[in-house]
Amino acid sequence: MLNTVRTIVLALTALGSIACGSAPLKQDVVSAVDITGGDVAEEKALEEGLATREDAVFDTDVLTKDLVRIQRFYRAHGYYEASIRAARVVRVGKQKVRVEVDVSPGTAVLVSQLELIGIATLPTSLQKDVTRVVRLRTGERLVEAHLHDDARAVEHVLADSGFAFAKVVETAEVSVMRRTARVRYALTPGRQAVYGDVRLEGLGEFDEGVVRDTLGLQKGEPYSKRQLDAARKRLFELGVFSTVTIEPDLGNPASGAVPLRVKLEPGATHSVHFGAVVEQDSVRAMAGLRLGWESRNFFGNLRRFTADATPGVTFYPLANPDVPLKALPSVLSSVRLEQPAIIDALTTGFIQSNVNAQPVLYSEFNPGDNIIGFFEVGGSVGAERQIATEALTVRPSYNAQASFPFMYLGEKPEGLDRVLVFFPEIVGEADLRDDPIEPRSGAFIRMALQVAGTLFGDAQDVRLEPELRLYAKISRRVSIASRTQFGFLLPNLCEDGKTRGCYGDSLTRSSTIPAGDPVVVRDQQLLLFRGFYSGGATSNRGYNLREVGPHGPLGFLVPSNVNCAVADPPERCIHPLGGLTLWEQSLELRILLSDLAGLVFFVDASDVTRQRVTFRADYPHLSTGSGFRLRTPVGAVRLDVGLRIPYAQSIGEPQLPKDEGNPDTILGAPVAFHFGLGEAF
Repeated sequence: MLNTVRTIVLALTALGSIACGSAPLKQDVVSAVDITGGDVAEEKALEEGLATREDAVFDTDVLTKDLVRIQRFYRAHGYYEASIRAARVVRVGKQKVRVEVDVSPGTAVLVSQLELIGIATLPTSLQKDVTRVVRLRTGERLVEAHLHDDARAVEHVLADSGFAFAKVVETAEVSVMRRTARVRYALTPGRQAVYGDVRLEGLGEFDEGVVRDTLGLQKGEPYSKRQLDAARKRLFELGVFSTVTIEPDLGNPASGAVPLRVKLEPGATHSVHFGAVVEQDSVRAMAGLRLGWESRNFFGNLRRFTADATPGVTFYPLANPDVPLKALPSVLSSVRLEQPAIIDALTTGFIQSNVNAQPVLYSEFNPGDNIIGFFEVGGSVGAERQIATEALTVRPSYNAQASFPFMYLGEKPEGLDRVLVFFPEIVGEADLRDDPIEPRSGAFIRMALQVAGTLFGDAQDVRLEPELRLYAKISRRVSIASRTQFGFLLPNLCEDGKTRGCYGDSLTRSSTIPAGDPVVVRDQQLLLFRGFYSGGATSNRGYNLREVGPHGPLGFLVPSNVNCAVADPPERCIHPLGGLTLWEQSLELRILLSDLAGLVFFVDASDVTRQRVTFRADYPHLSTGSGFRLRTPVGAVRLDVGLRIPYAQSIGEPQLPKDEGNPDTILGAPVAFHFGLGEAF
């Protein structure tokens, strides 16, 4: 108490020293608050909890109360002898003052003993879970917030295992003289509970059966707090309720049953989407409109129907000033129908179809070259199911794709024809990120497996794509992100007279075979849809789209008056061919400059090979660069500039060999830039 009184006196004395001959204090504005002397990681929370802050109107009474708050804050963080040595108010300009507070925290009180009373009555596995969530440890500083949070966390763990009526009482016996604390958590688990009656309120026009199936909570089933949270999230994700609250009635522990009150507030069931789409890199620029309509109760039963269309125009080529810029129209469209709870609360069925018409573009373009496009019709039917936890999703589906070639420029080459691909696919995803749009911590794991042409179709292969993304927060504004991706394509090679569904041998054929050979064109067309490519805005950013990997004469792009069937084909015949094996690695340092803007520094590497399951260490295609992020409600507007590091594309060589392509430059520099929406990964 004496320290507090002394502090207030010092503060008032300082205030009196600046009051004479100046404007009234009530008109002064705080320019800064400097707190020195302490060493607590939560000091940011301390500053945010003070009423005396930057740009606030200065008030003597408010400062006096804040000084008491500062002292209490340090004591709540284990510094029971904390005092304030001095508080000064310094005039720094007309009606501007700076507040300086000097804190003496003293020696911290440490936890000398920690007991969990009553834990022995719990199952062994549950004892481990309880111990794991307790943050306080012996030898560490006693933080009151951790003490209380630990007790609530233990109650939460017990509730997840059915102990709905569990109570945990936390106490700390502090010896200021010894600077030690004895911490106790007294557990009273009670009996394991089950769900009682489940009552729905505010259902409105929606089908009660589907809502209950989606909720997935049945009377008599074991109680779990985690299940309640997951059920609330599932109902909210239906998109038809503006609020969802599940209130357990814990008023009758003797019964062992917990009645549930589910309070729903219906929201809008239809919405219209409208927006602009803009993308640009060193090769092309694209502008379009995105139009969409969504119903979240399509003909009842809480079916979700979405329809999207993105008509646009692509301006190409930007990289060759000798070629007139061409405007290539395109359209991407899709419809999707989802039915929740088709088998149980965790399973959603879906049917999806898409119709697209768009060009296939490459960085290399010369006068007279063809520009090919594809009219694509596709569809899939499948289901999405959450496994074990909300973060893990498995999505099996059966897919059909039909691609019909057409020409934006030039005559259609012989051998270029319709492609039909049928394949079952299973995708597994574990999303452990803190934010799916702008993640700063956590992980994202994805595995996709396709088996094409088992029964019919123009391609027979196995396609496997594992991916791992990791995010780590270094500070409040700095984080690190990494992405590792592999691709394995195992096509049915055309051996021993096989013809149906086989492809891929054009990658290893001699360059003396005419590029316009219809068999080669067909093979390369299948690789275009099934093969792997690298380079671009969400890949290796030192390169433009598809620039990394095997290059060679590409039959359907070469004009009829050019002969590529020579030992040393001219540069204009060389285009990306695609490959059978892919690896990509990216590392980013992300810095938030403000709530609106950020910087990124990145290193990317990747490679694509012609052979099955073959990795090369001497072609890392290493690039580095930086980017700017403008943060918006729908994600970051992104501008990245990547530089290809000399002698790090092909190790020990200044340039890539011809069969690895000739990447575009900007003013002669080995640079590529990319503009778009959303993080690179």
